[in-house]
Amino acid sequence: MMMRMVSRKRKGFTLIEMLIVIVVIAILALIVIPRLLGAGRKAKEATLRGDLHQLRNSIQQFEADCGDYPAASSQLMTAPAAGSNGGTGIALDVVGWQGPYLRTPDNNLPKDPFTDSSTTWSYTPATGHIQSGSTLTALNGDAYSSW
Repeated sequence: MMMRMVSRKRKGFTLIEMLIVIVVIAILALIVIPRLLGAGRKAKEATLRGDLHQLRNSIQQFEADCGDYPAASSQLMTAPAAGSNGGTGIALDVVGWQGPYLRTPDNNLPKDPFTDSSTTWSYTPATGHIQSGSTLTALNGDAYSSW
């Protein structure tokens, strides 16, 4: 009687193979996850930079047309009253107003991405300077309010 050799085919993975796959996935996760976590903050910073650029350009255009900075940032959206003063108290050339200088869907200033409010912008009428009202610090270490 002759004995037959029966070959057994193994199905599935060994424990070592499974552990290697888990380690590789963990290493990839350690590389990718920190980059994804900072992406939201970087996007908000980019939005803030864009909003500040847009607001400052609008203020400069207002000043070029009316002869002075707006007394309030809301004058970028609606015409100032005749005889009103700008940021330095000079009578504005209301006839020169070519606005609105800033257009948004809700006719308000854009929302500060870090305070999530359109009313927290810090505006100085005497200089026409506008900045974020946020007290947070940027990824580069600067305060958002100093941008």
